Amino acid sequence: MEQVVGVARPGPGVVVELLKPITWFAPMWAFGCGVISAGVPVGAHWLVVAGGVLLCGPLVCATSQASNDWFDRHVDAINEPGRPIPSGRIPGRMGLHIAIGWTMLSLLVAALLGTWGSERLWLALR
Repeated sequence: MEQVVGVARPGPGVVVELLKPITWFAPMWAFGCGVISAGVPVGAHWLVVAGGVLLCGPLVCATSQASNDWFDRHVDAINEPGRPIPSGRIPGRMGLHIAIGWTMLSLLVAALLGTWGSERLWLALR
């Protein structure tokens, strides 16, 4: 952990542990299967497909993992004290800030995916 003006910052490994990459595969696979089963040629839209895979796994799924760990921190302190938040490796409200930041990044990528993604973004923000 780094000390920055009296606030400890977690290292990248601890943040990755919080975002639980092992859980990203299933939603990414489901998105890919959905694209294939739609039967529409990807062709020139491969970047949108790649963005969708990115959005499903490393962004939205990771956001849900960080949010869940933040809101379950008191339960995890009893059941899983070695997790990054209850163990103090992610100090104070840093876990909440990571979840909020990842949410904002997810919304930005969703907005960049085009009209359909932007429409869903604005519906979610209402």
